[in-house]
Amino acid sequence: MFCFFALLQNSFFTYFNLFGGVPNLIFALFFLLIFFANQNSAIQVVLWAVVAGFFLDIFSYSFIAPSIILLVVLGLIIKKIQSTLKTRDDNYPAVYYVPLFVFSFLAYALIISIYLNYIEVRKIAFVFSFNIIFSLIYSLIFAELFFYIYKRWLKSIR
Repeated sequence: MFCFFALLQNSFFTYFNLFGGVPNLIFALFFLLIFFANQNSAIQVVLWAVVAGFFLDIFSYSFIAPSIILLVVLGLIIKKIQSTLKTRDDNYPAVYYVPLFVFSFLAYALIISIYLNYIEVRKIAFVFSFNIIFSLIYSLIFAELFFYIYKRWLKSIR
């Protein structure tokens, strides 16, 4: 699935960008899988982070490893935050999904830009321009769509 989304993201959606922003489908799928993973499963978080990070790194112009490391750290932080936000009826509410996704997406974009631009302030300021905002909006649309599809599928198998 990650491979298909990587190809779709880097071939099809480059022609259908939103003011220069393309959806990060790999990150959206990674976040979905982490969000619905078991609370005590750090191995599962690391596995999804390695797979997603590998495809993010393969289709970027950097070395292989920065996205993997960053996604492992972000995944573990997401699970820690999520464990403090438990509810009684629904363990995976959409109310927590959107803010966590936005926080994770912006953190990923900032840290990757710092790594790729070797801490040049001019280039990092460019990352949080309209391009990243539209990429965030575009990715959030797909992330919400993935969330509701996965949640409906999860209810049907229970």
